[in-house]
Amino acid sequence: MSTATETRHLHAVELADPGYAESGLADPAAEQVVLGMMMGLPRIVDDVVDILQAGHFNSPKHGRIFGAITGLWASGEPTDAVAVARALDESGDLKRIGGGPYLHTLLARATTSGTAGYHAGIVLDWAQRRQLYEAGLRIVQVSQSLQTPTSEVIDDAQRAVHEATVERTSGSLAAFSEFGDDELAHLERIIAGEIPRGLSSGLAALDDLLGGFLPGQLIIPAGRPGSGKSTLGLQFAVAAARAGHPAIVFTLEMSRRELTWRLLSSVAGINLSAFTSGHLNSDQMAKARAASQMIAKWPLHIDDRTNTVAGIRTETRRFRQRHGALGLVYADYLQRFVPTRKFDRKDLEVGTHAKELKTLGQELEVPMIVPSQLNRGSESRTDKIPQLSDMRDSGEVEQEADVVILIHRPDYYDAESPRAGEADLIVAKNRNGPKETVTVASKLHVAQFADMGMFP
Repeated sequence: MSTATETRHLHAVELADPGYAESGLADPAAEQVVLGMMMGLPRIVDDVVDILQAGHFNSPKHGRIFGAITGLWASGEPTDAVAVARALDESGDLKRIGGGPYLHTLLARATTSGTAGYHAGIVLDWAQRRQLYEAGLRIVQVSQSLQTPTSEVIDDAQRAVHEATVERTSGSLAAFSEFGDDELAHLERIIAGEIPRGLSSGLAALDDLLGGFLPGQLIIPAGRPGSGKSTLGLQFAVAAARAGHPAIVFTLEMSRRELTWRLLSSVAGINLSAFTSGHLNSDQMAKARAASQMIAKWPLHIDDRTNTVAGIRTETRRFRQRHGALGLVYADYLQRFVPTRKFDRKDLEVGTHAKELKTLGQELEVPMIVPSQLNRGSESRTDKIPQLSDMRDSGEVEQEADVVILIHRPDYYDAESPRAGEADLIVAKNRNGPKETVTVASKLHVAQFADMGMFP
């Protein structure tokens, strides 16, 4: 009997357990086939556990049987019907599943070993459909409550869909001998300069210290208003896009037009004031057009409307689903996010936003660049050098951040400073490395920072 014919036959058979189907969104025959094969052909258990978990079975009793089988398998014990019956009896579940006779019913459903993955896939598919159905019911219920903000309803809906449709991967447990050589080879390539450790910041001196930005990291450039924190953060996003990594820029303070001016100023080397005043000569316009054509080739995406963390989750998840790849997210800046619920204190609000953005970065596996303002603490010091404690409404920000870069420009306080045109990027927190200071050239008139001695 062919696999297709065999499957149709199984689906046409009246099941021995009349009270079996807890939901119409299930394939009872496929669940029985999988369990029967796991007991009759122990060698295929390895393949099935890479696809299914107990919760994927629609029938609770099938979930219990699956748990008993995998428990025996994990202990190196036989997974035949007799052993499974004993395990279920010891746990008090044997009567709940219909006793030993039901296990033999499952054995009778077993087919050839070649179809185990096929039937497990059917069970998983129906499990995902049930999740979507249940999510839909929950969304309808929540959306009818006027006490729940619309943004939270949308976020809950997208989270539910993501959880139901995200690709299921096999277990990540592996012996070091299986991957150790590959990791050493990767390390050698990093040492040889063939590949970066993470996404480049666009500043060689900073890359040498941090090794680039890693997936899931929360990176916070911090400074006083006008110190260049937004310029630095945008530069990180541009560096990623220039290297071919899709980058999304959420600008909560500037319009898309203002951001475009900064991009053109930086890439073309045109004084930013020429854009704000509208006084560009013909040569500058030619450079701006050329820069625009260059930027258009980069995977750089800009959003100047989204102003909540929930909105950023929505947009980034949608982008990931549509394009399948995302390299970096930049949101400017932390204190500008509009809360979707009430907080008693500003520091709790800002700290919660930082935590949510960190979690989002880990979910999407991308670096999150989120600038933050510093308070006036540094202005009371003689040297004016900022410290971590100067972070405004810090709350949990310091705890959640992987990297905090404090910007100190001597000419911010003294235009006649002998260090005018320089900026210290103080890495005040570096979860994976040293905390040091990197000195770069401050060229805010063309909306950029640059490595010392490298002037375009």
